[in-house]
Amino acid sequence: MTAALKVPKSAILRCYVIPAALLSYGDVIAMAEDVEAELDPAGTWDVLAKLPDRTWSNPRDALRSGMPTELIRLVEEEMRAAASIRRDPFTEFAPRSRLGVPLAENAIVSQWAARRTTQLSDQLKSIEPNLVSATARADRVNPLERQKNLDKEATRLRSITLRIGELKASLSGMIRAEELGAQVHPGPLLQRDHRLRLLLRAFVAPPLDAMTDTESARSHYPPTFLNNLWELWGVVWIVKELRRLGFSGCCSHEGVEAIERCQWHLTRGSFIVEVDFEAEPALVDYNRLPPVQDRIIPVLEWAAGNQDLDVERPFIGMEEKCSPDYLIRITSPDGRALLVGDACLASPEHHGKRSKSDSKPYTVEQYRRTIGWAIGDQVTRCHPMGGFVIFPPPTDRWSELETLPGASDCMLLCPSPQGSVEASRRFELLLRSATVGFDLSVEQVVND
Repeated sequence: MTAALKVPKSAILRCYVIPAALLSYGDVIAMAEDVEAELDPAGTWDVLAKLPDRTWSNPRDALRSGMPTELIRLVEEEMRAAASIRRDPFTEFAPRSRLGVPLAENAIVSQWAARRTTQLSDQLKSIEPNLVSATARADRVNPLERQKNLDKEATRLRSITLRIGELKASLSGMIRAEELGAQVHPGPLLQRDHRLRLLLRAFVAPPLDAMTDTESARSHYPPTFLNNLWELWGVVWIVKELRRLGFSGCCSHEGVEAIERCQWHLTRGSFIVEVDFEAEPALVDYNRLPPVQDRIIPVLEWAAGNQDLDVERPFIGMEEKCSPDYLIRITSPDGRALLVGDACLASPEHHGKRSKSDSKPYTVEQYRRTIGWAIGDQVTRCHPMGGFVIFPPPTDRWSELETLPGASDCMLLCPSPQGSVEASRRFELLLRSATVGFDLSVEQVVND
């Protein structure tokens, strides 16, 4: 929602509306805090601003430069100021004893260039593993739409890497050894010229990253889409429930400027639970798949033995639509189990009303039947009762979808960001049902 303001002129106020029928303002704040506590602010705030009609304000010069594209923008702005100073350096009358001593106003260029070079190098180190991962993911067999996104992301990261290299080369030409040791104090002397003020940005500490009900230091970023936040918070809620049941472990995530996918490796005794968000199962390579009369194993087993899979996320899908939000792997001394789930931020008054076959439980059921977990040339398929959907609360509003023909084994979880006993109970039942024979009873987990 936008509104043109009379004062200041040419300013537009953009409001982000929370659908109160689904979540309250307090729910959104609680979700953001949960995500930030488990991951980092990049999961909550849209720092990419992919859409041109989404914008933000820059309330102060202490701009956050933790993101590669923003750091590049800052350096490009400052480069023009530094080049101007090099073309027309500052001068002053001074005694003979001061001859050869660089002025602080000129020396700051070298010190700025050295600092920005270090910051760009740090960003380059953080980008490199993501570029390797994005390239490897793009080289695998993927559904068409996912392939387009992966190619686009790999291209974007390559362009950032090239631009950082160009900026570092330009900065190296501005560094003079005799100026690096000069005493430069950010006092009134360096505030007299707009070029010097620009260069001083490199030495300013980043603003405090804190979210409150009244003001946010990150408020110059627009919040991420609520649907995306709900999906990400859903996996954070799952991990919190597992920790409540006695599991512990760490998280790893991918993405340079926004969280693209993440994985938790949790253990409790001899039990291992791996939770994947946006795992991106590889698609069966049907161009190489032999016809059924020429092979003696099912499709998934053939793909497990003949395709290049992600070592950390060895999942395979048989259909173009094989991108669930959540995949949970459970390993015990007695065997393995696979659970699959999706998140859906929708109203029960509208979801699936046009056609029940369009509702999320049917989507998850299709995932459950067509996605497998490869261990070597063996495949673990999803348990018949291992499908679940995360809907917004309350639970009783979704009762119509609990007994859908063909999808009635799908568990509906409706957690509230403020806490939900019923959702926790259903999640425990999901674990109990999907791990029959593997001795992963909730009672044992709680009592140990």
